[in-house]
Amino acid sequence: MEIHGMPELKKVVLLVLVGLAFGSVYFLPGRLRAEGAGGGYPDLTPAEARDLIVKHSGDGNFVLLDVRTQKEFEEERVQGAVEVDFLSKNFREEVAKLDRGKTYLVYCRTGNRSNEALRVMKEEGFGNVYHMDGGITRWKEAGLPTVK
Repeated sequence: MEIHGMPELKKVVLLVLVGLAFGSVYFLPGRLRAEGAGGGYPDLTPAEARDLIVKHSGDGNFVLLDVRTQKEFEEERVQGAVEVDFLSKNFREEVAKLDRGKTYLVYCRTGNRSNEALRVMKEEGFGNVYHMDGGITRWKEAGLPTVK
């Protein structure tokens, strides 16, 4: 028995499935998209980054890494951050000196440089690394504090 309109229903179902497949590739949450963007390390929202910082407060094995320029860093930063300038010609060498056994939370101004820094860290063998999605810009938009 054939139901009237069934071929149209199949077309609609097919279009919905194609749409879902497309959406799952292009509109995943940032945390999942980051796996392809920054060497496979997870993206954290500013609130999640703050929670990670608080959780590791006083932990010598945790590093908040700011990869902006020294000038940007001096103007404003997340408290407790250390700076390694992604734009410097010796960035890779400076990263290579860091302890691979530590946990790192990496950020920049908006997330572009830090995503590239994550690729370098992956190539250099760092395992426990997080990325603050949107950088210090999103951090401030979330109403979180900075220091000078």
